[in-house]
Amino acid sequence: MQISDIEKIRIDIQSEGSSALSLMISRIGEMMRQGNGNFPAKDYVACSDIDPNIFLQLIDDLDQEVFKFATVYDHPDKAGQPIIYSIAFQDKHNKSLVFEFRFGTETENTGELLPYFEGFISKALLLTNDWYALEEQEEQTQ
Repeated sequence: MQISDIEKIRIDIQSEGSSALSLMISRIGEMMRQGNGNFPAKDYVACSDIDPNIFLQLIDDLDQEVFKFATVYDHPDKAGQPIIYSIAFQDKHNKSLVFEFRFGTETENTGELLPYFEGFISKALLLTNDWYALEEQEEQTQ
């Protein structure tokens, strides 16, 4: 998969059947988000179009080399609360690559790939926080 071919990104954070974040963003500016990464996620789901430049900013720091490591990483020591991070990329050819990390909140020695994607998730949240807050505020005033 080439970064320039990515059309959609989906990020999910879950633990024991509870969601902390569900986010989908597309190259053309379609956006859906529920939650802010904390458990449990708010019931509120925001769906609308956003500036497509936000998508471009999100993929700007992606490293092409990371895609060859797409798989499920099931850490044997899930110390603390069990967590699942799922990051999926879909390209213009409808091919998908998925990274899934299964670990615990107290798990040590998670390698370099998990922190890399934690940074990616943080960037996605940062880029969409203002939009999400505004969408939620508008919903509450209706």
